[in-house]
Amino acid sequence: MLRRLLGLYAQAHVPFFAAALAYYALLSLMPLLFLLVGVFGLLLAGNGALQGEFLEGVAALTQSLFPARPELAEDLLRFLTRSAFPLTLASGLLLLWSGSNFFAALSYALGLIFGRPPGLRHRLFGLLMPFLLGLGLILLALLGLGLGFFLRFLPSEWRGLLSPLEFFLPLFAAFSLFLLTYAFFGGLGRFRALLPLSAGAGVATLLFEGVRLGLPRLLPRSQYELLYGPLAGFVLVLLGLYLVLWALLLGAVVARVLQE
Repeated sequence: MLRRLLGLYAQAHVPFFAAALAYYALLSLMPLLFLLVGVFGLLLAGNGALQGEFLEGVAALTQSLFPARPELAEDLLRFLTRSAFPLTLASGLLLLWSGSNFFAALSYALGLIFGRPPGLRHRLFGLLMPFLLGLGLILLALLGLGLGFFLRFLPSEWRGLLSPLEFFLPLFAAFSLFLLTYAFFGGLGRFRALLPLSAGAGVATLLFEGVRLGLPRLLPRSQYELLYGPLAGFVLVLLGLYLVLWALLLGAVVARVLQE
């Protein structure tokens, strides 16, 4: 079984696909930032009071950072309100393109592991996945905020009993995400097929939690800033994405070997 796992790991080119997927994921962050800026510009364009508050806050900031350019705040507000719609449209299309490339590469890698070449539904899923993933992350963040708010107003004895939920909820969310991904690409012909997929998702979840907790401790950003300067954050994000996606693909390899 171990020999088969190592053979499938090499055959599926797991490190190569993890690096490619990390690059595509990082490429998708820039149009996402522009999309958020465009949406904020649309909110500014339709609200005069918000424009006044924004201009007041940015004017104070630009006055302290760029005292020779007092008109910079008005130029920024003018750019946001006038370019909001084209910026939102262009960044949304660019996010759709880069996100679909990411999920097309993910479909190919998982199809290679599970022996199922990606079909039409995987390509359509790749086009919709950036927006579905963004919605899922928003709902997960709201659930975490709601849980923290709920625990804050409970009695102290109840709070002690329910506080482990703050630890187990992210683990359960990561496990569910890995399991749904493997089930979508690996197929669920019978309910018994869920067991190896669950084992693979459990391995990926443990590796993901190790990366999430261990990477900031093993590689402090201050040390990387001495070597890379302002690019330290970029390097650490790329490394973290690579390790998380490597865990995702390794869990898929474990699930496929257990299926066999």
